[in-house]
Amino acid sequence: MKHYYPHFRDVPAEIWRWPDFTPAEIACKGTQAIMIDFDALDRLQDARTRAGKPFIINSGYRSEQYNRRIGGAPHSMHLHGRAFDISLCSRSGRMLFTKQELLSVLKSAGFTGFGVHYNSFVHADTGTAREW
Repeated sequence: MKHYYPHFRDVPAEIWRWPDFTPAEIACKGTQAIMIDFDALDRLQDARTRAGKPFIINSGYRSEQYNRRIGGAPHSMHLHGRAFDISLCSRSGRMLFTKQELLSVLKSAGFTGFGVHYNSFVHADTGTAREW
C-alpha cells in the first residue's frame, strides 16, 4: 500500500506506525512531499529495531524534480518511496555502523537492492535483488 502527500505535515498521525522515524525524515528534501510505501517503511523500522541504534536518513522519498536536480538515477526507487540512503555516522560524525554491520541488518530486514560503493552511507531499497 502507498500514500502520497504534498507535504509531510499532511500525513495523518493515525497512519504513521514507525516509531523511530518521522514523516519529515522520509520526505523529499527538495519539496517536502512524501510517498509512504508501507512495505518499505516496515522493513526500515524492522532494520532499525534489529540494529538497536539510530538511523540517520540522508534521503528517502524524492520527487522527480528533486531527483533530477541532484543527479539521481532516472528510475530510482526513491521516486516510489522504496529506497533509503542511511548514514554510517551520526550527525556529529561519530561512527554508528561499519558498512558490513549496516548491510547485515538491512538484509535481515528484507531489503534487496544495495548501493555499497559510497563512502558515508548505504543505499537500501525493495527493488530487484542487486548490488552496485
